[in-house]
Amino acid sequence: MSNTMIGLLIILGSIFAHLFEGMIVKGYGQKHGKGGMFFNAVLCLFATMYFFVTDTGGFQLSTGVFYYGVCNSLLYAVGFYTGYLALASGSFGLTRLCTSFGVFLPIIYGFAAGENVTYLTIIGTVLVVTAVILMMSRNGATEDTPKITTKWVVSVILMILSNAAISIVGKLQNNAFGNTYKNEYLIVSFLGAAVWLAILGFIYERQNLRTVLRYGILFGMAAGLFNGINNLLILITYDYIPDLSTISPIKGALSKVISFLVAVFIYREKFTKRQWLGVGVGILAVLLISL
Repeated sequence: MSNTMIGLLIILGSIFAHLFEGMIVKGYGQKHGKGGMFFNAVLCLFATMYFFVTDTGGFQLSTGVFYYGVCNSLLYAVGFYTGYLALASGSFGLTRLCTSFGVFLPIIYGFAAGENVTYLTIIGTVLVVTAVILMMSRNGATEDTPKITTKWVVSVILMILSNAAISIVGKLQNNAFGNTYKNEYLIVSFLGAAVWLAILGFIYERQNLRTVLRYGILFGMAAGLFNGINNLLILITYDYIPDLSTISPIKGALSKVISFLVAVFIYREKFTKRQWLGVGVGILAVLLISL
């Protein structure tokens, strides 16, 4: 079997690990729906294990990296929690596609910072906006079409903004320190997010602690482990397909297609013609931006 074929199989494994994580998060949110902050704190805690396992150089942390990590932990806390709210309150398919739309914000930042931006990236960014408009359209909607609620829209917007900010902070940290403290930076980010979410959980969700202890820990552990598996498989992929420009478009397109197949055949979600068109435009946008 060729390296490319092995790499594609690993990419599929990574996609399914990320998919299972989203399904577990949605499952807990819809079935129990209580203690979401505690649940995501457990998720972040177990996702951190991957970075400890892969840290071969020993834990070394500079003051600057720690500050970046703490800043990033706040963004992770917002991103994980709002992603949980979006999955629990809205369409699995639309939520999964919207998570990829945050890429155009770092692009705008990079353009403002003087980075080179290709015509394909500009076209892709325009298509992202077009896809969002089409997917938010309710023209032709029926009772079976997933409702677009204010809660879902606000959650998705905050999720996109936080994920975009995570990319920007990560870029700044990498510019300052390179890959020297990459694992340490992410350990502080994930552990910090777990701490923030746990503190907020004790403030706002103490009455739901029993539900979290009974169900949330198990769901959170499973989601966190799949998050770690996804991160690990992404790293292994580079041993077989080292070209990032090859991996990103393939994974971006396959991930969205598989997510929508799951939304249609497992969650029985129905979409309007305009929303399906928006899905196609969105996948094309992700491909162009990734090239």
